[in-house]
Amino acid sequence: MYRSILVPMDGSKLADRALGVAIPLAEQHGARLILVQVFEPLSVMTIPSEGALRDAELEASWRREQEKSLERSLKRVRRQTAVPVEGHFRDGEVVATLAREARELAVDLVVLCTHGRGGFQRLFLGSVADGLMRQLAVPLLLVRGGRGGAVPKGKFERIVIPVDGSHRAEAALPAVAELLGTRAATVTLAHIVHPMLAAVAEQAGRKPGRTFEVEYLEPLAAKLRRPDLTVGQVTAVDGNVARALLAIAAERDADLIAMTTQGMSGFERFVVGSVADKVIRTAGQAVLICPIIA
Repeated sequence: MYRSILVPMDGSKLADRALGVAIPLAEQHGARLILVQVFEPLSVMTIPSEGALRDAELEASWRREQEKSLERSLKRVRRQTAVPVEGHFRDGEVVATLAREARELAVDLVVLCTHGRGGFQRLFLGSVADGLMRQLAVPLLLVRGGRGGAVPKGKFERIVIPVDGSHRAEAALPAVAELLGTRAATVTLAHIVHPMLAAVAEQAGRKPGRTFEVEYLEPLAAKLRRPDLTVGQVTAVDGNVARALLAIAAERDADLIAMTTQGMSGFERFVVGSVADKVIRTAGQAVLICPIIA
């Protein structure tokens, strides 16, 4: 169960979409909400000039506006929920500051909209997501921004998890269990086989996908099942792992894709780093990025 959930804010309506997921999650887990707004100072000319002074004044003005924005967000959230809510306003480089806050405040989850812009600094949360997924030691839940992004209100019911036979990829499994708590859900374990590997196996009279299902997916699914959790598995042949994964998620009407940023390397077992990057940018579903704890 989560004890605290951090939501980065940037003063934009798109960034507020993350709250639509974070608030019900906090209520479900009895967790506190922590809103963090980071102001990244602008580069000011080092040579004294009238223009440099104007830049400093403008920066101070926008900093005050960002502080007020956080205060407004806090008031709005406190009207919506009874869970404890606190706010932190920080100066510094956005990704490093958010990662430090998550570490020092011992949060269990970070919920972020994949893109949003607000204020003078025009914070681009897509690049922030890229940085955080490499620095956080806790799961990062990414909510799709823009018109096409559905906000699942924190109640995830159909989840797809890509697995490749490695313990690294399996790091997403306990993260999903913690996210769900005691909620009922359907989980699909997805394995993607490269066409070249499939062709070689067929020439040898073998079916690599079926072998993987029998020897790995089915036992893993059986181990995960519980009364409130239905677990199934699927194998697809495709050279584009992200494309195949998104197709599986669409077929099952998934509202969440949960994955790690790296699987086992090698021809048969795909490296998920680039796959995660593609999924984050194109998935209509929320994406849970799970860190690999050594």
